[in-house]
Amino acid sequence: MSILTNLFGATLRYAKFHRSQYWEPERLQAYRKDLLQKTLIAATRIPFYASRFEGTCDLKDFPGLPCLKRSEVSKLNQSVRSLYPPTASFPSDCSSGSTGMPIEVLFDASHQRGRYAARIRYLRQNGWSPLQRNAWIIYLPERTPDGYLIQSRARLASNFLSIFTDFAEQVAWLRRVDPLFLYTIPSNLEALLDLFEASGQRLPSLKRLFTGGEVLEDDLRSRAHRVLGVEVSDNYGTTEAFLAWECPEGSYHINSEHVLLEVVDEAGRPVAPGKTGKVLVTTLENYLMPLVRYEIGDYAVAAEENCPCGRNLPLLKSIVGRSINFFRLKDGRLVSPWELVVRLKYRPELRQFQIIQETVDRYELHFVAESPLTPESQAQLRRFFHEVLDSDVTVEFMPVEKIPRTPSGKFMTALSRLSDRPRSEQM
Repeated sequence: MSILTNLFGATLRYAKFHRSQYWEPERLQAYRKDLLQKTLIAATRIPFYASRFEGTCDLKDFPGLPCLKRSEVSKLNQSVRSLYPPTASFPSDCSSGSTGMPIEVLFDASHQRGRYAARIRYLRQNGWSPLQRNAWIIYLPERTPDGYLIQSRARLASNFLSIFTDFAEQVAWLRRVDPLFLYTIPSNLEALLDLFEASGQRLPSLKRLFTGGEVLEDDLRSRAHRVLGVEVSDNYGTTEAFLAWECPEGSYHINSEHVLLEVVDEAGRPVAPGKTGKVLVTTLENYLMPLVRYEIGDYAVAAEENCPCGRNLPLLKSIVGRSINFFRLKDGRLVSPWELVVRLKYRPELRQFQIIQETVDRYELHFVAESPLTPESQAQLRRFFHEVLDSDVTVEFMPVEKIPRTPSGKFMTALSRLSDRPRSEQM
């Protein structure tokens, strides 16, 4: 299916999403129930779910359904593929998400259109226009649905730069583009703010910042306003689905026409408003490979209040997700670990991983795997470290049964021990 067809479908879906966010709660709830019923019907056609649900599944059964673990997604993927000829191809993408555990997710056209429409709603409701200069400093995918969109002529006034570009070059590029809107991940924004603050410069035409992919801390939000003079509109998106977004009032609205999001305790029961719990996601538009009560790996704080913006979409109070540290090289430069993370997440032998910098030239790769790494795998992984960081760094491979979270609930995909040490102790 062509990019233009997908965009046209997403535009029609956006028009509906623009109206549905203001529907009365009863109407919105009925619409979501209909989508959930269709999702459960589609799920029971897949052998993985048919066995799991013991045949049929109805709305009344939903709260008691078992949670889908990240380690089970590969079995679900294989089960979906077993229904089609071996040569069949589908839109797909890999995610290491908030757990460092790579998976492949398959999408159908309905899901992709809904995801694009929800993203357009988030951007448009915060003032963004595709016809005004906007800059995206992100990971630039190639053979994925988003990659095809970025490479097409449909991007209009959007300008794209790889997030792996040197920070000083990013600033120079931004000054040339002089965007009205800028989208990037929080850790990259923090590095840009360091350079803008040191130079005393601003982006004269900038109206608003957009962030996603990592947790946006309040102090970074405040600093962005102080250094660049604009507000930040954050979103909560993943490879699997576009989950929630921040409106101009500062509330995180769940894209409830696209996903059903639960915040639950360890037993899978809803937590009270204001309490922290695990995030479960059920996709409502992906009938090819639906995810039902999927443990995405994040934690969030539940909310029940209404937003003064007038939208009736359910809310999240806050999100506790993935986090990273920058790595420091011998010459003092800070390097984002995301280029290394992206390479590792496509390695099938790594079920879960975490990169730890112990000193400026020594790293540990903690990983969960079904079997020991072969010498060939170790050699390839070392090459990744040498290509991204420095040819002199050493890498120690540390097999573990489980990679823990921080006390605050975050999973550190990349952790630098140097961030809390004096410079003299980093060598």
